[in-house]
Amino acid sequence: MGLRRAGQLARGSALIAAVAATCAGLTGCGVGAQSSPQPLDPKAVPYGLLGPTSPPSTSDPGLSSARVTVYMEAADGRLVAVHRHVPWPATVAAILSQLAAGPTAQESSRGLVSPASSVGPFRAGPVRDGIVPVDLPVSFESLGGQDQQVAAAQIVFTVTTFTGVKGVRFLVGGQTAQVPTGNGSLTRGPSTRKDYLALET
Repeated sequence: MGLRRAGQLARGSALIAAVAATCAGLTGCGVGAQSSPQPLDPKAVPYGLLGPTSPPSTSDPGLSSARVTVYMEAADGRLVAVHRHVPWPATVAAILSQLAAGPTAQESSRGLVSPASSVGPFRAGPVRDGIVPVDLPVSFESLGGQDQQVAAAQIVFTVTTFTGVKGVRFLVGGQTAQVPTGNGSLTRGPSTRKDYLALET
């Protein structure tokens, strides 16, 4: 047998041995043939092979609290989103209670204020067709024009972060009220985020 032929046989034998070793290694790692699909423990999957996980949903019964978003006014008059935690499951009333509480000490140190909080608390009715009625205290009418505008925007932006809510119908003392929009005009609503785009960060 020639040297070239002997070399080819040697290389072929080495290749077969490598394939066999690889198959044996896979079997040893638990990836052998199975009669049906089996779930893998995520802890056994090498880091980086699993896709990114989604944040927990507020509808997950295993959660004790839900992360919500409320809006405060920055020094430039625009609205800034801040985050709070409320007991699970989150409700429109719970979100509004966080807004009525006003800025935290840390938020105040950032220059954030809340005209809406000066007239809270607010009462929210049931959501119908994506619209939630929010009853404001009579003291809302004593706010200056700019503060009324920002307060209404804070409530609209905050409430519409809640799934299924698209707008707000404002009431004052139980009666339908006119509130200023982002351009200063008055509306009986329903008010949506589009009405206050000028105040959005």
